Amino acid sequence: MIYGRIGRGLRNLRRLRQILLIFTKYGFRDIIDRLPIKIPYKIKKVLLKGTRAKRLRLAIEELGPTFIKFGQLLSVRADILPKDLISELTRLQDEVNPLPFDEIKKVVEKELKNPISTLYGSFTHKPEASASLAQVHRAVTKEGKTVVVKVQRPGVREIIETDLSIMELLANLIEREIRGARDYELVMRVQEIGKNLLAELNFANEGRAIDRFRMNFKDDDDILIPEVYWELSTDKVLTMERLEGMKITDVDALDRAGLSRKEFTQRGANFILRQVFDFGYFHADPHPGNMLVSKDGKIILLDFGLIGTLDDEMIENLANLVTAVVKRDIERIAELFTKLDVMKEDVDIRGVKSDLFDFIDRYYGIPLSRLSVNDIVNDIFEISRKYRMKIPRNLILLAKALSTVEGIAHQLDPDFDMISHLRPFAKKLIEREYSLKNIFREVSRVVESYSILLKKLPGDLTLILRKMREGKLKIEFEHRGLKNFISKSERSANRLSFSFIIAALIVGSSLIMLSNRGPFLLGFPALGIIGFVIAGLLGLGLVISLLRSGKL
Repeated sequence: MIYGRIGRGLRNLRRLRQILLIFTKYGFRDIIDRLPIKIPYKIKKVLLKGTRAKRLRLAIEELGPTFIKFGQLLSVRADILPKDLISELTRLQDEVNPLPFDEIKKVVEKELKNPISTLYGSFTHKPEASASLAQVHRAVTKEGKTVVVKVQRPGVREIIETDLSIMELLANLIEREIRGARDYELVMRVQEIGKNLLAELNFANEGRAIDRFRMNFKDDDDILIPEVYWELSTDKVLTMERLEGMKITDVDALDRAGLSRKEFTQRGANFILRQVFDFGYFHADPHPGNMLVSKDGKIILLDFGLIGTLDDEMIENLANLVTAVVKRDIERIAELFTKLDVMKEDVDIRGVKSDLFDFIDRYYGIPLSRLSVNDIVNDIFEISRKYRMKIPRNLILLAKALSTVEGIAHQLDPDFDMISHLRPFAKKLIEREYSLKNIFREVSRVVESYSILLKKLPGDLTLILRKMREGKLKIEFEHRGLKNFISKSERSANRLSFSFIIAALIVGSSLIMLSNRGPFLLGFPALGIIGFVIAGLLGLGLVISLLRSGKL
């Protein structure tokens, strides 16, 4: 047991050193040097070509699967990251050399507990796609159904868990050592994205998402969602129906198939908007590679690894937000931002309101046909970056999905107006918010809440009064933002104590030298010389520590 922990510790240490060296190689030594981690620098060549954002993207690609997936998940966070960095992160390549078929075969047979020959009628050795987390192979079931099999790369979970623990360590150090880094809540973001990444490793989650989409659109003959073969699926193996079609942005292929691009664009947009507003459960990455068109004009949706959800409360707040924007009610918008936990307590509320007014005024009165979802989203994210707002992840995924769909629609039909297409859905959202059924439900919820409160109130008051009478009532206070201050205060106190010890050694050694008492070394009192040497070494160590910290 103990040897296993030591082994993991050594592996983590080697990986940490590799990560720091790669970031140093791509020109990020200025950040690494500010961390209390010292590694030997044996970089043959520092690569400084290209922008800092581009070099960060290259470093991430070299660091492997965890960092690539992490960067891809961060690429949707236009609310906190600058445009140049978002642009580079969206270019991250998640293509790796395929594993030998024997290794994939072992995973399939271990997971499904049978020889692959008894599971499938045929199974291609060459993968159709090879990414950092999984490989995809074509196969045929025993019943003759053509399927694709997504197989997780062996050992990838262990690699990701190791990297995530190191990333959390680095995030903690950066927040502690670099001024202003705490405002970006790096540790929380690493934990949040790490949780999403580990969830993506469970292929059963993707299978359940596919089943939910099939159920939501079971009555829509224009939509095709692949079927999951659960008897041939586990957490690490996912067998799905193979659906073939042309790329949704292949305009020439659509024309050859005799499909009306304008009519098809309308149907495609409706499909995405129904996911959002009818079901609150939507495909968050509807890029052209994940949307195909069958020969008979049906829309095919693939790759359900990234899903967004909107609960009733968030949909309700969205409806209120749309109403407030239409009415140009800045106070209401700010109130809803607070309700959504978007704004921090110390935010410049006057500045936020001023920028919101400018934002609404900029688009007010402009014909809907001249408005762009992408432009509006970018302007909102600009405000959120400026005031370091915390936009809920699912709203960010929604904004990204709508912007992506708008881009695809414009490739098919340059005259397509996404805002006008959104309007009936938003209207239905608002009507649903103010419907008698919803009002009755809200009233019932409030009455129920107060009923529970009134039932509990006598007992709670009795308990409080009894504790006050017995002198056992306690009030707990939580200190926020003091942990870093206390840590730095302790460090300063330690350095001060160290300085006193050095000063005491120098004074004591000086007195011994003046006493001129033996034993002697080179004609001087030996204890005095030893004291001066120790004081000098300790003083040198203190100076080096101060210089390394950069806070002399």
